[in-house]
Amino acid sequence: MTPFIRNAGYQVIVLSSNAFLWLGLHSIIATAVSPRPEAYWINNVTPEGLLRLQELLNAHVGQSWLLFTDTAWVNDVNALPGSERVRVVPGNVSLSQLSHCFSDMTFSFDNTATLTYQEMRVCMLFHKGFSPVRIAQILNKSPKTIYTHKRNAMNKFCCHSLAEFHRKLCLLDALATSL
Repeated sequence: MTPFIRNAGYQVIVLSSNAFLWLGLHSIIATAVSPRPEAYWINNVTPEGLLRLQELLNAHVGQSWLLFTDTAWVNDVNALPGSERVRVVPGNVSLSQLSHCFSDMTFSFDNTATLTYQEMRVCMLFHKGFSPVRIAQILNKSPKTIYTHKRNAMNKFCCHSLAEFHRKLCLLDALATSL
């Protein structure tokens, strides 16, 4: 498999006791990110784990980091000294957001909440070519509700036009079938 995520110079730390998060990120990073970053797992999410994290950051001065952690720990990690070199990413990041993490130094995590079930349904129907009015009929919802779900999904995908939104839906569909 050819790498499809460009790395802008980050190293990776996973601060979570969730072994599935570590294994999943480690395998995706190993096969899809180029150049491949160093990856560290701190599976002890306690004050001792935060101390180990601080030691790791101090040992690699000048290095930029992507730190994947459970949502509950995001604020604690951001409060650590030296966290200006660390971009904290919640562990429930999507594959498209993961590519932004590595490739875009200015990517903001403000809108990185995952899609709701209804937003996902609306996106899938848009991707299949249904109009908003037809989607409203299928889901037995108001067309305004469908437009709201579409707008929220576009914000979460950081899309500024419908063409970009459809392109990202097609890209996500292609990535999902190739994995």
